[in-house]
Amino acid sequence: MDMTLSNVNETVVAKAAARCKEKGIIIPTLAQMMDPSLVPQDIQDKLTKIGLLDFDPLNLFRITWKNDHETGKFNEGNWVEFPSELTGVSARIIGLVGKWFPTGSHKVGAAFGCLVPRLVTGEFDPTSQMAVWPSTGNYCRGGAFDSKLLDCRSVAILPEEMSQERFDWLQNVADEVIATPGCESTSRRSTTNAGN
Repeated sequence: MDMTLSNVNETVVAKAAARCKEKGIIIPTLAQMMDPSLVPQDIQDKLTKIGLLDFDPLNLFRITWKNDHETGKFNEGNWVEFPSELTGVSARIIGLVGKWFPTGSHKVGAAFGCLVPRLVTGEFDPTSQMAVWPSTGNYCRGGAFDSKLLDCRSVAILPEEMSQERFDWLQNVADEVIATPGCESTSRRSTTNAGN
């Protein structure tokens, strides 16, 4: 996406900024997300009193894989390294742990990465538009959560055969939940077949 100044809709950016000011929303920078030590100390202190799943706009600063679930602040990263004795290869194999993201899934970050650039360039007006999050569950959960933290209306769309737990959770977060026919495997199959 080209984010040169000529592509910024200043009118919509002003609306988004007013909404953020009104609701006490601070959007973290990409640098702060990559290196949470750059998050201002007063925000880090407040995070110790906010649950990882709470609908508090300061949880936007927790859209990182460096959340320390014990202190409420940050660590060097949540990962698991699989030893070569287990994998049978000499290369280091590391898996990131999504459990300590808000919503319990790293997809909250993927959704944030789609919504925020549009907010800060004026491509999305949180005062008049809805964010639509289609997926099989975790991405739309992340998008609905981000939208709620950013005070944007949202629509979650997922296959009707996904877990009831996902629908129950989304009913309390998204403004609208739409169930489509099928399940995760039929969604993937139809996506794959559409390209053939």
